[in-house]
Amino acid sequence: MSTKISKKWKTGIIFFIFVGFLMSMTFVQLPYFAFKPGSVNELSRRIVVSKGKSFEPAGEIHFTTIKQDASINGWEFLEGTFKDSVHLIDEESILGTRNRDENQTFNFELMRVSKSTAVAVALSHLGLDPYKATGIGIVAVEGPSKGNLTTSDVIVRVNGQDVFTDKDLIVQIRKFKPGDLIKLDVEQIDGSDLREISIQLGSREDDPSVAFLGISPQTRLEDNNDMPVNVLVNTGRIGGNSAGLALTLAVLDVLTPGELTGGLQIATTGTIDLEGNIGPIGGVEQKTITAREAGMDLFLVPENSFDKAIKHAGEMRIEGVSDLDDALQVLAQLGGNGDSLQLPKY
Repeated sequence: MSTKISKKWKTGIIFFIFVGFLMSMTFVQLPYFAFKPGSVNELSRRIVVSKGKSFEPAGEIHFTTIKQDASINGWEFLEGTFKDSVHLIDEESILGTRNRDENQTFNFELMRVSKSTAVAVALSHLGLDPYKATGIGIVAVEGPSKGNLTTSDVIVRVNGQDVFTDKDLIVQIRKFKPGDLIKLDVEQIDGSDLREISIQLGSREDDPSVAFLGISPQTRLEDNNDMPVNVLVNTGRIGGNSAGLALTLAVLDVLTPGELTGGLQIATTGTIDLEGNIGPIGGVEQKTITAREAGMDLFLVPENSFDKAIKHAGEMRIEGVSDLDDALQVLAQLGGNGDSLQLPKY
């Protein structure tokens, strides 16, 4: 009898341990983010042309996203450990010193900057100047300018001569000698509080014969509103900056006649800077799976991500590109007009 009771106790204990294990795996929250395949998002309908002509493309440029689980349990941790399509990253590596709300805000800001950069790159490629120089901002102050100028100031004239860029300022300062007194018209960054100040120039340490103002200049750039087109991009509640290349291509596609994609469905990922260089991104494996499962004809990735992406591409074509010109050339080879894009005449 005691043996039977002992067996029942053992069975009961094992059962409760098993139930406890299941509950702990289900309800425990681990300090990791899990990144999984997400979605492809067509961009042409997200581009709003409020000034100028727009053209509806036959093909489509898509940007890829990944699904981010910011709080995972034990089962999801096991899935990420053994499944290639899931990538686990520890919480500290993602958040740093930010909390989760701050991290979300940070990612929305990345997308905002990415959109404005993409529009600027697209317009520049089409021969437009999306920004105009309006004066010389100040990054640092030393020597003769210390106590006279601050990093909140912008120089707009030197001895009555307009200056718009840091190069303009250098040209003007080189007209003077150490010890000369110059007059600067200065305003606040927002254009307010215009005033005139006088500064006696010093001399450079490396060449005492050269006049020295004592600032680290940076050209102030403002949006150029005097253009034939005006473009906005609506990405909703999507954050991050990895859609830069996609956004640039989509703006080009919508603003120009003809078919940039050759009628194909194109997915892309990659950041882009103002020079058109395509930068690295995270989660390329998950994004490749996303594009493949969505039936994309081509997936453009940063050149240094190609080796990771090709492993998950299956029959989908993958191309690694280093800058906007590379991407346009690939599309031209597939039948698109990326090598002959032009704005319509206005």
